[in-house]
Amino acid sequence: MDLITTHLNADFDGLASMVAARKLYPGAVLVFPGGAQESVRNFLAEHDLGICRLKDVALEQVRRLILVDVQEPERIGPLKALSVRKDLEVHVFDHHGAGEGSEASAWPSVTERHIEPVGATATLLIERLKGRHVALTASEATVLAMGLYEETGSLAYPSTTPRDLEAAAFVLRAGADLNRVAEALQHPLDPDLIALLNDLLQSGEIYYLEGRKILVAASAYDRYTGDLAEAVQRLAELQGFDAVIVAIAMEEKVQIIGRSRRPEIDVGWIAREFGGGGHAVAAAASVKGRTLVEVQEQLTRLLTERYRPTLLARDV
Repeated sequence: MDLITTHLNADFDGLASMVAARKLYPGAVLVFPGGAQESVRNFLAEHDLGICRLKDVALEQVRRLILVDVQEPERIGPLKALSVRKDLEVHVFDHHGAGEGSEASAWPSVTERHIEPVGATATLLIERLKGRHVALTASEATVLAMGLYEETGSLAYPSTTPRDLEAAAFVLRAGADLNRVAEALQHPLDPDLIALLNDLLQSGEIYYLEGRKILVAASAYDRYTGDLAEAVQRLAELQGFDAVIVAIAMEEKVQIIGRSRRPEIDVGWIAREFGGGGHAVAAAASVKGRTLVEVQEQLTRLLTERYRPTLLARDV
């Protein structure tokens, strides 16, 4: 059996990549390793894409595992148990951490590894669909567009490449409905999100590093139940920061999320220092056994050690 999965708390890029991968691996089973972002859950509540429940999948029958938008066994929850299987064939499609190599060594047998610096993992799969002349329905093209547009900020993030634009053109020609894409990607502000953003701004420290304006903030606000990554992205956009790195205390861990609008400020490097992953403009990590204050102090130390502080006239 072929099994296709993505990372915990799946986003639209993960979902879209899974749908695209099923076109390349006919008959494969789709499963989330654990949860999905609220916007993805809302979409799937109205659209059945044939995603199986994890408890209904017989893992002992899996002969080939296709990972999309993820590489590390630690990021696929209960499916990490498959990483000890020497008879398991693993195919990886991701746009994070190209050239690192460590993720491949975590799996006994990676027979295909497609890690390329594009704006969205969906782009890698769309290119293969295009190259093999695989037909898409309008509904499938719309789902692929959701992943592509969300991960690239509607093709506006600095991580966007010409290949992402070409992938967008392909799904639009296949009938992708941008009205449905816009509806799915809408994230209205709610009072708890506003409170979290305010708490992060009040607690944050602004640093001018390499001529870039960076916010490092921490919060123990626990009433917001939405997507934390979306909150951090909104914070960066609303305040015009070049990069935002936050630490948020949760029940048994501290969640670190980084967003950068300037690839030269590499938040992926910061996340990897805490055992997480991601790429230059979007990354995350989970830290257990340490306090919020300790994590925030290390974040600040790592940033100022790597990037040269810049004194500007406005600071004086």
